[in-house]
Amino acid sequence: MENYLDNPASLKIDLMLRGIKMEDPVVKAWACGCSGIDMLLPQDTLVNIPCMEEFTRNSPYTVRRTGERYFITDGKSEVEVKLVERPAFYSRKTSSGVQFSEIASVHGSYTVITPSPRCDFFNRSIECRYCAGNFDIRGASDIVYTVEDILETVEAVLKEKASEVIYLSIGFSQGDDGGIEFLKPYIQAIKKSFNCLVAVEALPPRENRWIDETYALGADSVLYNLEIFDKELFELICPGRASLIGRKRYLEALAYAAKVFPNGTVASHLIVGLEPPGSTCMGIDCFTDMGVVPILPIYRPSAGRALRIEPLTTEIILPVYKHLYRAVKKSGINLSWVRDISMVTTPAEIRGLVDEGKGDSLMESFYKSRLGLKAAWGLSTLRRKLRVVSNNDSDPSKH
Repeated sequence: MENYLDNPASLKIDLMLRGIKMEDPVVKAWACGCSGIDMLLPQDTLVNIPCMEEFTRNSPYTVRRTGERYFITDGKSEVEVKLVERPAFYSRKTSSGVQFSEIASVHGSYTVITPSPRCDFFNRSIECRYCAGNFDIRGASDIVYTVEDILETVEAVLKEKASEVIYLSIGFSQGDDGGIEFLKPYIQAIKKSFNCLVAVEALPPRENRWIDETYALGADSVLYNLEIFDKELFELICPGRASLIGRKRYLEALAYAAKVFPNGTVASHLIVGLEPPGSTCMGIDCFTDMGVVPILPIYRPSAGRALRIEPLTTEIILPVYKHLYRAVKKSGINLSWVRDISMVTTPAEIRGLVDEGKGDSLMESFYKSRLGLKAAWGLSTLRRKLRVVSNNDSDPSKH
C-alpha cells in the first residue's frame, strides 16, 4: 500500500476514497451517526471522512487516541489530527420549531442551506443516477422553509463563526429562471441583514439575463454543476439535466457567468469516479479556459443510491487533481474563493503536491484572515453596484 500520510492533500483524497474504520468508542460517538466525520489534517487541511458506508470496512485507516490527542494510522505509520467539533447551533431550533441541523450543514468555509429539498427530476422519474443526496424526496415537496427560518439559521452560523460563506442550494424546478426567482427573497434578506458572502447553486437559466439578475440580487458566487463532462455519460447518468437543460446550455451559462462574476467565483462540479479520468481532465481544461473553477467531489457509493460504482484508487486519480491545480494556475484563476471545504479537495490544497514546499501566497494568506474577509465582502459589494449601474445605463428600456 502506498503511504499517503506524509502529504495532507494526498491523504485527504485517500481518506475520502477509502474512508476510516471507527473502532475507538469516543471517536465513534463523535461521528454522531453521520456518514462522515470532519477532521483537521496537518497544514489545516479539512476533510470529511466516510465512516459508516459499507466500503469503509476495508479501509486501512483507523483513529488512535492518546489522552486528548488523536492520530490517523494505517498500522505502520501515523499522523496527528484534530477532531472538528460539531457546531453547537445544530442542537437548537428556529422560533418556528425547525431544527437548525435540518436546514444547514457546515462544510468548513461553507454552510450549505437548502430552503426547499424538492427536486422535480424525481417527480418526472429522470433524477440523476448517482442521487446527489442533498435532496430527500420523501415528503420533500411540502417542505419550504420561511425567510425567517433561513435568517435565524444564518444568524446562528455567523454568531458561532461556523463558516464564512452561506451557500444556498436548490434542486430542479420548472421555469426559465433556473430557480433564482425562488431564491430571490432569501438572497435579498440575507444580504440586507448580514455582512456575509453568499454563494448560489442553481440550474442554468434559459436566458442569460437571469445570470445578471443573480449577480444584481447580491450573490457573490454562482455554481452550475454539470457533474459529468463526457457527453454520452452525461446523458446516461443525468437524464433530467440532459433532456430539460442540456450540456450545451450548461457550458454557455458558465461561460457567461464567468464574465459577470468576479474572477474565481464561478464554479462547477465534475464528479470524480463517474467518468474516465481523461474525460474529467478535458472538463477541467474546458472550464478553466472559460475562467470557471472546476470542483472535483469524489463519488461515494452507498446502499441507498442507484449507481453502484466502486471508487477509483488514489494512485489513479492523483494526476487528475494535479492537472486541476496546473490548469487553474495557468488560467490565472483566483484560488481564494473556493477553499477550505471538507467535502472536496480544492485547487489550493493541491499546491503541495505540485509545487513542493510552497505555501500560501501573501494574497491568499490575507484573504484567509478576518480582515481579508471583510475586505473581500466590501470589494464584492462595490463591484456589484458599479456593474448594475453600468448595465442599467446601457439598457434603453431603463430610460
